[in-house]
Amino acid sequence: MEQFLLFVANIFDVPVSELSPETQYNSIPQWDSIMQLRLVMEIESEYGISIPIDIVAELDTLQKFYDQIKGSQE
Repeated sequence: MEQFLLFVANIFDVPVSELSPETQYNSIPQWDSIMQLRLVMEIESEYGISIPIDIVAELDTLQKFYDQIKGSQE
């Protein structure tokens, strides 16, 4: 999880100390609908996975993104 939070901090351009698994969509100014799509694309590229478009709206915490990555890599 630490590496994932660092990865997200770089995308959001915030200190990693501002993020946690419980960080929610819209809880930081950078995480809006455009950034949600960028986050999906960056994760797909970095981790070599595909996130179905129909679940993107359900990924509203960093923990849910992390769980999606782990589930896709199994």
